[in-house]
Amino acid sequence: MRIINCGLMLGILAACSGQAHADDNVTTEIHSLKAKLKELQQRVDSEARKTRQGEAQAKAVQLPASYKALAADPCAAGKVCYKGVTLTFGGWVDLTGVYRSRNLASDTGSVYNFIPYQQSRNFNIPETRFSARQSRFSVLAEGNADADTHLAGYGEIDFEGAAQTASSVATNSFNPRMRQLSLELDRSDLGLHFLAGQSWSLNAPTKSGIDPRGVDAPGVIDFESVPGFLAARQPGLRVWQDIGPEFKLAASVENAQTAFFGGNVPAVGTPAIGPQGVLNPNLQVNLTGPGGSFFNNLNNVGLNQVPDVTVKAAWDPRLGPYKLHVEGWALYRQLSDRFNNANHTYDTGSFGGHIFAELIPKTLDLQLYGSHGVLGRFTATPFPDAAVAQDGTILPLTITAAAVGLIWHATPSLDVYSYAGLEKAKANFANVGTVPFGYGNPLYNNTGCFTENSAGATCNGNTREVRQITAGIYDTIYQGNFGTLKAGLQYSYTQRFAFAGVGGAPKTDDNVVMTQIRYYPF
Repeated sequence: MRIINCGLMLGILAACSGQAHADDNVTTEIHSLKAKLKELQQRVDSEARKTRQGEAQAKAVQLPASYKALAADPCAAGKVCYKGVTLTFGGWVDLTGVYRSRNLASDTGSVYNFIPYQQSRNFNIPETRFSARQSRFSVLAEGNADADTHLAGYGEIDFEGAAQTASSVATNSFNPRMRQLSLELDRSDLGLHFLAGQSWSLNAPTKSGIDPRGVDAPGVIDFESVPGFLAARQPGLRVWQDIGPEFKLAASVENAQTAFFGGNVPAVGTPAIGPQGVLNPNLQVNLTGPGGSFFNNLNNVGLNQVPDVTVKAAWDPRLGPYKLHVEGWALYRQLSDRFNNANHTYDTGSFGGHIFAELIPKTLDLQLYGSHGVLGRFTATPFPDAAVAQDGTILPLTITAAAVGLIWHATPSLDVYSYAGLEKAKANFANVGTVPFGYGNPLYNNTGCFTENSAGATCNGNTREVRQITAGIYDTIYQGNFGTLKAGLQYSYTQRFAFAGVGGAPKTDDNVVMTQIRYYPF
């Protein structure tokens, strides 16, 4: 019996020992599984963070709307696709009617610096004309080289060219001219963009971001736009960087040219020699009669040695339903001439800015323009960039320009607009004895500016300031499957003021009425 009891006791002890060992193994496995689960959770959390960061970076990079549409539908309605390239056609057929109270002998662009004084017969002669030369054609070719690289080529022409064969007497054979022709490269992963070719200058205003092809110009019919709006189309190189979804920084180098004032004239009582007759014969400000490099040999080419350099910042803050665009720019230009067998240069700096704002969403828009510096060739007047003294000293002309516009979208099809603008020059001159040089010199002879066809009298009348008020309407007559038909009517009143000289300070004005019919087939 004792033997049996001992055996039972040993069996019970062995069973209990085995059960304890099994429980230890289960506990160990549970701890191991928990550790692996924790490690797996950490990996999932890490991948989720990376995904969120990638989505945030993708949102920060704003691609042009055309690229977004291209990604969504590589051949959307209204586009043509060829070998992976999407073509978008644009442009319009235009007929503009012009009436001016003063005869500028100009087409659809009113050159405000040519508004005649009372001395000219044209002061008392109005002009009326029709023109189809604002008709325009454009094509945008775009494609994706890879997931992050986008390419776009853009070309645009109108018929504002006027070669020697152009004539409005019989055939009205005005020739096409290149407006824009450029290549754009966008890297969406870097938020970096490049442009090469001819486009609007970087100091031209835009409506959002850094727009390589568009410009936020006053919506007027007059091809010369509104005083205070500065712009040019130039060949050059541009680069810009997205800094988040709202801020952009850009820089460009562009083709340089200088418009020198050629009106250095003798004082009252001195012989009436030609405009350059009193300049030192050893002075050269332009390369005249080029033509060996495909330039028209009747045009002058500036002696520029370095390109224009522009930097620009653009900000598009998010303000709920309101759109706001603010930009500012700075421009470096170098003016050059040659005198007494030596080159001379003058470095200049200019600055400006632009605001586009929706005061009432989809109803009332505001445009503001402002600039200051050596900007003559960019102005609507246009002003010269500089004059010269007899010893070759460059006399740069400082321009102050500003404009404001309100656009009321009265109905979905009708816009009503109004603008006011001015451009003003600061005189810069020098004298050699009694012979005046420069621009706005008070010794210049203005005695003949006030009487029509005044015999033997002179009217120099250097423009000091141009002011304008403009108002108009633009209506969409038809919009549907066959395109869009629009029509507009505009009135502008422009004043031209001259610097005071011997005999006084002449001034003149012009009343201009324009009409326009445009058909947009694309």
